[in-house]
Amino acid sequence: MSLRARLVVGLVALLVALSVAGGVITYRQHEVLIEQLDERLDLTARNALLLTRLSRRTGTDRPIVGELYVGVYSDGTLRTVLQPSGDPELEPVLTDGFSARSDRHATVSTQGGDSDRMRILVRQIKGNVVVFGLPMASTDAAFRSLWQTIVAAGVAVVVLLALVAWWVQRLGLGPIRAMTRTADAILAGDVEQRAPSYPSGTEAGRLGDALNSMIDSNQRSEARLRRFVADASHELRTPLTTLRGYVRLFEQGGLQEDGELVDAMRRMSREAHRMGLMVDDLLLLAQLDEGRPFDHEPVDIARVLDDFANDVRVVQPERTVTLDVVGDLTVVGDEARLAQAVGALVSNAWRHTPEDRAITLGGRRIGDRVRIEIVDRGDGIPADHLTHLFDRFYRVDPSRSRDKGGSGLGLSIVAAIVTAHGGTYGVESTMGRGSTFWVEIPSAASAAPLGRGRDGL
Repeated sequence: MSLRARLVVGLVALLVALSVAGGVITYRQHEVLIEQLDERLDLTARNALLLTRLSRRTGTDRPIVGELYVGVYSDGTLRTVLQPSGDPELEPVLTDGFSARSDRHATVSTQGGDSDRMRILVRQIKGNVVVFGLPMASTDAAFRSLWQTIVAAGVAVVVLLALVAWWVQRLGLGPIRAMTRTADAILAGDVEQRAPSYPSGTEAGRLGDALNSMIDSNQRSEARLRRFVADASHELRTPLTTLRGYVRLFEQGGLQEDGELVDAMRRMSREAHRMGLMVDDLLLLAQLDEGRPFDHEPVDIARVLDDFANDVRVVQPERTVTLDVVGDLTVVGDEARLAQAVGALVSNAWRHTPEDRAITLGGRRIGDRVRIEIVDRGDGIPADHLTHLFDRFYRVDPSRSRDKGGSGLGLSIVAAIVTAHGGTYGVESTMGRGSTFWVEIPSAASAAPLGRGRDGL
């Protein structure tokens, strides 16, 4: 059963319950009013003779009996003895089925008075059938007032329930149905569909925003996946094409001379090695995405920076390498992975800047975080590339990077490792003045448990 059907059933059940309750209350109140009138009638009838005698002694023309009617019933005829002082024309109408049984209460119609009905009591007094009666005008008025009040309250409740149902439909069931249609349309292939907007601060508004954000995030993830597969295929195609070419050349009788075969094997080994490195990088990124657990131990970033500074001095003796380390740079994490991230940044700096340009490896504390900076004095990076540098397979100059052996995954691995350690990363660059790649990781005193790597591909 749908939510709308359940709401309708619930409202109908509530209306039925309210109607039954109103009917029961009305019926019971009517019975109470009749019982009260009967009690008054019994009491007044018992004192009727005393009131009559008292009125005669005081010399009044009409007995002081208030609203009481008194009549004698004989041979099918009712003879009025006393009439109500407030309604002297009032007389009951006794039908042919009237019973003269003693101590009997009944409701009868009237004639000649202001009240439409009368409550009567029949008693046997000294051999006579005496009929006592009280008008029911005030009782009927009270009952009508109660009934009108209950009906008005019922109408108000129905209107209120209708408003509540409309409100729930507008901000509850309606949005759910709209979002369901949106989800069905997306499953059917219409990926441009989005949930309608609803007032902010409402559950429908938050749900719609969350659904749209989820759809956008899913599409971005799918786009990254498609781009990742396309880039990986493109990167692997070149070495595979080279390997196939040399194999086909050998099968066709080429490479007969020893020198040609040795050169071909050297080139095939180089391409296989490059493919192996790329596959290793892809596997590492997959492990980081899956949240593989890291080691959780103190790591001295100052020592890591010092080791890489010495490595660059050995590889490029002509380059000026400056180590700028201040304070305690101990963090908690996986030393091998952190060293891999720092090494990727350092390698990126010395590979893509001329050897006569200086490089600075810096580290310092900023609050409860350790900041690592790799500063080069190269040509700089255009501003429109900065936001994409840490994307996978992204290159500012693809041809140059491929020639130098880069796969376009180094900075992506840096981003994944740093994120898994609860850190942040970024780059600042000025054309003609160089670039600064930086990483910030929580210090040992404030480090939280290691989490997952970078989401997505």
